[in-house]
Amino acid sequence: MAWSLLIRNGALVDGTGAPPAPADVAVEGERIAAVGPGLRGEAARVIDAAGLVVAPGFIDAHAHSDLFYFGCPSAESKVRQGVTTEVVGMCSFSQAPVHPARREAARVWAGGLGTSLDLRWETFAQYLDALRAARPSVNVVHFVGHGALRLAALGPDNRPAGPDELRAMERLLAEALDAGAFGYSTGLVYPPSAYADTAELIALARAMAPRRGLYFSHIRGESSMLEDSIAEAIRIGEAGGVGVQIAHVKAAGRENWSRLDAALGLIDAARARGVDVSGDVYPYHAGSTKMDNLLPGWVHDGGIERLLERLADRATRRRIVEECLLDGERWRNVSLGAVGFDEIQIATCARRALEGLTLAALARQTGTPPAEALLSLLLAERATVSMVVFSQSPDNVARVLAHPAIMVGSDSIGLFAGEGPRPGKPHPRAYGTFPRVLGEYARERRLFPLETAVHKMTGMPAARLRLADRGLVRPGLAADLAVFDPATVKDEATFADPHRYPTGIPWVLVNGALVVDGGRFRAAGTGRVLVP
Repeated sequence: MAWSLLIRNGALVDGTGAPPAPADVAVEGERIAAVGPGLRGEAARVIDAAGLVVAPGFIDAHAHSDLFYFGCPSAESKVRQGVTTEVVGMCSFSQAPVHPARREAARVWAGGLGTSLDLRWETFAQYLDALRAARPSVNVVHFVGHGALRLAALGPDNRPAGPDELRAMERLLAEALDAGAFGYSTGLVYPPSAYADTAELIALARAMAPRRGLYFSHIRGESSMLEDSIAEAIRIGEAGGVGVQIAHVKAAGRENWSRLDAALGLIDAARARGVDVSGDVYPYHAGSTKMDNLLPGWVHDGGIERLLERLADRATRRRIVEECLLDGERWRNVSLGAVGFDEIQIATCARRALEGLTLAALARQTGTPPAEALLSLLLAERATVSMVVFSQSPDNVARVLAHPAIMVGSDSIGLFAGEGPRPGKPHPRAYGTFPRVLGEYARERRLFPLETAVHKMTGMPAARLRLADRGLVRPGLAADLAVFDPATVKDEATFADPHRYPTGIPWVLVNGALVVDGGRFRAAGTGRVLVP
C-alpha cells in the first residue's frame, strides 16, 4: 500500500470524545485512507508523531474571517491554531446579498471591524464564487447575515418590515441557501438586524425550515436582558422548526454575572423538551466588537450618515450621555452591561497611535471626560473603530466552556503576524483560542479531559453543522488534521501583544495538504467553500 502521507506513532484523539489511543493515520490525496496501530505500507512522506496527539482539524464554530479572506486568504492565525474549518457570516454580517443602490451603506456597515469591503457582487452565489477564487487556506462554512438581508430588502431604517419586504428577505434567503448558505445569522444588538421583531425572525426561520437551515444568533442582550434574549432565540427555533445556536454565551457586566445559571438553565430545559439548541463560547473574559455598539440603538437609525449627524449635534450627545453614563465612571449598554472606561480598549483605529489605549487613558490624553472622548473618537473616525471590552467573569467563562451543549467559537478574524496589514491590537483570541482551550483549560485547570476539549472543537461542531465528512478521524473522511503536543501546546497571544502565534502545534493538514509543516506555514490555498 502506498500513501501520500503517513503519520506514525501518535496518540489518536478522534473527535468522538473517546480517550487517546495509539494509532497511525494514512492520507491519500484529500482523504484519510487508513487508521489503526502499526499501519504497514509506503508513503511519500512520513511524520513521526511520537509523544504527540493526532486529532481532527479544529472547527471554529463562530468566526468573522469572511470580512478578511480577500485581504488575508491565508488566515494564518487560525491555521496555526489547528483550525481547518471556520463558520462565518455570523452576527448578522455577511458580504452578500447587496442591493446595488445600497452598496455604500453595506460597505461602511462593517467598517468598525477593521476591514474595507469590496462588494463587487450582488448575489450570495456571486460572492461565494469570488470567495472560491480567493482560495482561502481554511474550509469555509458560510451563513447569510440577517443584517445583509435587511439592508438589501429595506435599508438601514428602524422600522418593521412590510409584507413585500419580508417576502423579499425570504427570497434572498432562499437564493443564499441555494448558493450554499447553511442558514441565517442574527446580530440583534447590531443595526439593522436589531430592528427586527421576533415575528420577522420566526417567519424567516420557517421559510428555511424545509431546507434544514440553521439559526445562529448573537442574541438581543447579554446583560440585564440575558434570560429574555435566550428565551427569544429558543422560541424562534422552536416556532420556526429549525436548529438554534446561541453565539458566545456569556453574562456581561458585573451586576449580571449571577444570571448565568438561569441562562444555562433555559438551554437545558429547552433541550430536555426536544428543542435543537446549543451554543458556543470563546475562552476569554473579554469580548470585542465595533465601538459604535456602545451607542443606543436609536442613534444608528437611518445608517452611518445619520449616526454621524447625531454625534455632531451637542443636544443629541447630551441625550446619549444621560442615557448611558452611570455614576460618572461607567458606560451602560444593553449588550455589555455597565463597564468602566478603563475596561474598554481601542483595538483598531485609523490613528494607529491610539490602538491599545483604554478610553480612560484617551480621556486623560485629550483632557476631556471619558464619555466625551468616546463620542468624539467615533465622530472623528466615522465610527470605524473596534474595541476590546472586559465585561465577563473568568469563573463564568469556565462554567460555560464546561457545559455539555457548548462548543468552541473564537468570534474572531484570521490574520497573520508577518509583514503586511495587521489591524492594531485585536483580541488575542484571533491567535490563541484553540490552544488556550487545550493548554489552559484542559491541561492546566483540568476543567475537562483532553478528549472532551477536542470533541468540543471537532466532532461536536461537525455534528451541529451536519458535516458528514469532517470533525472525526476515520477512513474516507476529509484529511483535515491537527497534530499537537499535549504537554506544551499553549496560546502565546496576550491583550498587550496579540500578534503572537501559539506553540506546540507542529503540523496541520487541510484537505490532505500540509499547511503547517514542522511549525512552518505554507499557504496552500487548499480550503473549500463547503455546502450543506
